[in-house]
Amino acid sequence: MEIIENGYVRIKNGKIESIGPMDGLRIENASGKVEDLSGMLVMPGFVNTHTHVPMTLLRGYADDLPLHRWLTEYIFPAEVRSMTPEHVRIAARLAFVEMIKSGTTCFNDMYFFEDVIAEEAKAAGIRGVMNESLIDFPTVSFKSVEEGLARSERLIRDWEGDALIHPSVTVHAPYTCSKDTLLKAKRLADKESVLLQIHVAETRKEVEDIKARTGMPPAEYLYSIGLLDSNVIAAHCVWLNEKEAELLAKTGTSVGHCPKSNLKLASGIADTDAYMKAGITVGIGTDGAASNNTLDMVEEMRFAALLPKVVHYDPEAVNAAMALRMATIDGAKALGLGDIIGSLEVGKRADLIAVNMNASNIQPVYNEYSAVVYAMNSKNIRSSMVNGEWVMYNRQILHIDKEQTIENLKNITLKNNE
Repeated sequence: MEIIENGYVRIKNGKIESIGPMDGLRIENASGKVEDLSGMLVMPGFVNTHTHVPMTLLRGYADDLPLHRWLTEYIFPAEVRSMTPEHVRIAARLAFVEMIKSGTTCFNDMYFFEDVIAEEAKAAGIRGVMNESLIDFPTVSFKSVEEGLARSERLIRDWEGDALIHPSVTVHAPYTCSKDTLLKAKRLADKESVLLQIHVAETRKEVEDIKARTGMPPAEYLYSIGLLDSNVIAAHCVWLNEKEAELLAKTGTSVGHCPKSNLKLASGIADTDAYMKAGITVGIGTDGAASNNTLDMVEEMRFAALLPKVVHYDPEAVNAAMALRMATIDGAKALGLGDIIGSLEVGKRADLIAVNMNASNIQPVYNEYSAVVYAMNSKNIRSSMVNGEWVMYNRQILHIDKEQTIENLKNITLKNNE
């Protein structure tokens, strides 16, 4: 959290080789390219800890509905009709355009046809954590849990050791997955030493249903079967009670907080201030574009800072610096990537963004954290780098044809409406 005035970052082979103030640095004989980012704030890129990338295809499709009706009556049927591998490919490209333009350099995804999403993420140059969303009924990409597990293992094998793609294991939720499915997913994650991600306690209905079935609320139930662990990130966690928060902290389970999606679906407001005070690592996620309806981490970070103040009637709850940590270093830690991304430090990967601090909506700057969290918008982000390579430069996306992607998506949505 140190601010270096008039600083430099030296990058070699995708990593930060050195960082510090310009005073005394000689660059006239430097090999490689020198970028002058005067007037910019160079900071870590945002880490989106929970999303469903191809749901850009369903943006605005079924708005203003409660989650369980929205999911079972609209989204699940639409996915069966619409989500082919090629449609997933096009929708993923659009998602990456939006993510990159709003400063996201790493995302954590759960969906179907994740092999396609991995290919598109690699081509776009964005860092991704991902795998098939295991669930106890047939989906567009697998017909059984065993087939889903096989797809998950194959993705892990195919991308093992890749610089950008970090395979995980994904299981949808305790209300859509049996104990057997949950444990199979956990065993696979442990065997492969990868992240396990799951939705937990998103709505009151979920809590009531699982209590009726197991006698325990969701997080307590997951703890009782051994699923909560330091390699687990639980998305949403809106309705954790005090005991459950203690269990997450005790086990090292992280939270992927999705404030805007939780508001739009009227799921509630997660008490992240209390979670962090309990010792839980909390990152920020956008959720999918069907329930948000944006993938803009700048907006999400602002909501993450503002909502706890209202929950506790305390303007000091989750201050700007804390919100920025949630969107960067704490998000990286939640995904098990805190040793390689999330901050600008020697030896870490060069995942960073350049923000125009001379923009009229930001000036004057009395405090950089306040400027970024409360005043900045995504258009102030001028350039974005992942693993030492520009993926956006001066607002131009470098590895995706944005116009063609939008046209392709329009053709898909027209067909769906026929």
